[in-house]
Amino acid sequence: MVTISDSIINQMTECIVKEVNPVRIILFGSIARGQAHEGSDVDLLVIEDAPFGEGRSRFRETGRINRALAGFGVAKDILVYSIDEIERWRNSLNHVVAHALREGRDLYVRP
Repeated sequence: MVTISDSIINQMTECIVKEVNPVRIILFGSIARGQAHEGSDVDLLVIEDAPFGEGRSRFRETGRINRALAGFGVAKDILVYSIDEIERWRNSLNHVVAHALREGRDLYVRP
């Protein structure tokens, strides 16, 4: 297992930006809270413009990102949502999107 440094997270962010041109990338979970431990993974919320549905697969988009990050050798959990979905779930008490928005930190925001 590779130690998950800020440098690795920054490189992963750059890789995602090149692959899918997201609106925003948020780091959340134990690493964002400063509570990382030996078994911690990198939890990323990737926000994209286009909605998912007929003709656009979240599964394929997540796979595309995971393939782009395969060489980093770190455990990761990548969640991909559209802007519309983020707005729908942002005020939920228990949805993972709401937790990520509350506790996470921005790694990238498209200018």
